[in-house]
Amino acid sequence: MKHTRHIPLTRRIRLIPLIVLACVFSAPLDAGKRALIDTTGSPHAKMYMPDLGDVKWTAGFWAERFAVCRDTMVPHMWDIFKDDEGSHAWANYRIAAGLQKGDFAGPPFNDGDFLKWVEALSQIHAVTRDPAIDAQLDRIIEVVANAQREDGYLHTQTIIPQRNGGDVREFADREHFETYNMGHLMTAACVHHRATGKTTMLALARKAAGYIGRLCDERPAELARNAICPSHYMGVVELYRTTREPRYLELARRLIEIRSLVPPDVGGDQNQDRVPFHESAEAVGHAVRANYLYAGVADLVAEDGDRSLLETLAKLSANVAGRKLYITGMTGAIYDGASPDGVDYTQHHAIKTIHQAYGRDYQLPNLTAYNETCATIGYAMWTWRMLALTGDARCADLFEQALYNGVLPGISLEGRDYFYVNALKKLHDFKVPLRWSRTREPNIPVSFCCPPNVVRTIAEAHNYVYSLSDDTLWVNLYAASALDTAWINGDRIRLRQKTDYPWDGAVKLIIDEAPARAVTIKLRIPGWLRRPATVRVAGQPSPADEPKPGAYYEIKRTWKSGDVIELTLPFDTELWEANPLVEETLGQVTVKRGPLVYCLESNDLPKNIRLSDVAVAVKSAHAHAHAHAHDCCETGHATIAGAQVRTVSIPALALKREPWEPGELYRALAEPAPESFTLKLIPYYAWGNRGDTEMSVWLPVR
Repeated sequence: MKHTRHIPLTRRIRLIPLIVLACVFSAPLDAGKRALIDTTGSPHAKMYMPDLGDVKWTAGFWAERFAVCRDTMVPHMWDIFKDDEGSHAWANYRIAAGLQKGDFAGPPFNDGDFLKWVEALSQIHAVTRDPAIDAQLDRIIEVVANAQREDGYLHTQTIIPQRNGGDVREFADREHFETYNMGHLMTAACVHHRATGKTTMLALARKAAGYIGRLCDERPAELARNAICPSHYMGVVELYRTTREPRYLELARRLIEIRSLVPPDVGGDQNQDRVPFHESAEAVGHAVRANYLYAGVADLVAEDGDRSLLETLAKLSANVAGRKLYITGMTGAIYDGASPDGVDYTQHHAIKTIHQAYGRDYQLPNLTAYNETCATIGYAMWTWRMLALTGDARCADLFEQALYNGVLPGISLEGRDYFYVNALKKLHDFKVPLRWSRTREPNIPVSFCCPPNVVRTIAEAHNYVYSLSDDTLWVNLYAASALDTAWINGDRIRLRQKTDYPWDGAVKLIIDEAPARAVTIKLRIPGWLRRPATVRVAGQPSPADEPKPGAYYEIKRTWKSGDVIELTLPFDTELWEANPLVEETLGQVTVKRGPLVYCLESNDLPKNIRLSDVAVAVKSAHAHAHAHAHDCCETGHATIAGAQVRTVSIPALALKREPWEPGELYRALAEPAPESFTLKLIPYYAWGNRGDTEMSVWLPVR
């Protein structure tokens, strides 16, 4: 497929206003079709989301996080993108559009990363309806439109030298991420269309999908070989949901099928294309690429119901959740691994290096954990889609686990600094050089994929709280919020959720409007509960059976304005251990309270105690739990970087060991009598906001 001649800028600027006039607004969208992920017409999905602006945070944890996202995260990131020294992503679009001189600079995936931020901006507009944001989006989309080629191809690393007369071809290197960039164009365009009603960006997405479709017909093996971090799988399905054009659904099917065309000498577990998808038995390879693939396949299953694909997804999901998932909901443990593992010695030639790998079962290091933030976001996207397919509350548990403990750590509480990788332990004495910083960075110019990904996830988090299905409202997450939405038949429901979750498990749902017939409200009962949840309706105990952890609790009745559901989720501060096959946590515990994982940060230690010498006094903790209704710890309040957090205090021992000498690898055990003290822990997502500190999620027990 030869590239199409670039339209001169003067002609293109004349064309763009005509396109805008022709397609600024589409017909009004029905309820549910303005959702972040539109499964209203997906025959094999159990539920669908409310529209983008139907849920609003009202107080507490998520209202605070969204305010920081709206006021700091999103505008600050625009400042980074506009600064040619900070990020060349916006400059690349302007150069490709002919608006400024220059050459391409930065990583090849920056086009898509910039579009993640555009998606976040569109979501902020959907909630705030700020006309200034709408106008800003119009200006950005005009530049992107001028950068895109006539044939739909969009990848500034190629387009800029082509525009300058260079002999550069598409897909010259599978690590150029062309399909990744165009996939994020499709996803961002669908969100923009649903947020604004405009089709200006949607038109660009359709052109990009057309380009990929033609390539799929003409050079399928080449396209399959270049499906790197395949966001275009999700993008094409979402484009089908937006337009209802069957060609996009057929393209989604073909994109999965052609993966088997990748030659053995090119394919491998790094990109999950060593074997056909249906033959996948465990999660392997680059975790971001894997999770994007699995999420895209789940989107396809929601549309066509392919049982073989669903069975493979279920097998992969069980493998990750049961053997390869950190307690923080993170994935991709290993900097550099090797795969396939366990092959016969005659097959050594098949083993290849894998970057940021899923690794072996139970291979979950702490000091050297990779855990790229994008991998956790990909895992959250995948688990959400599994929830939509199955209605299984355990998928919502996994989503919540990843959201609080895996996604939120990726950005500082003030919204300006980032983690690319996420260790579960940091010690200053561990001086082994690693590729990525364990201290938050104001910019990650060589790989700025995670910052806009975490910003868009926080901007969009409210979309996951509630779901709808026929005569049913699902409550998936607990957070102070207001819902004003409608089922696809037009019936409305309005309610308010009052709670201090994730700090407390008391939840009130106050009905303001509901249909004049019986409908079901399903409450997720988290699987991590150790004591029974209780439910009261209109002041009386619910007549249904006792709520079961790890399932949805159903209440069906004709609701009236003023009805109140009171859900009590007993929050216990608990010590958790890992399977003994996880070598690095053997003999250690971590602390959880509600959905949150806690950690020790060195800021909170007495000056004479080193983090590596701290142990949990497990007998004292258990004694405290017996005396205080199952709670092993005291709770308190703190302010970190302007954010309110709930701390826990736990009985601990300072081991008072002699420091290790440089080069000393082993020595005879000589432990002096330990000193008892009270240890303060903070939520893991809040660590790294008080300077270059030490930290550990897991602590030894004594």
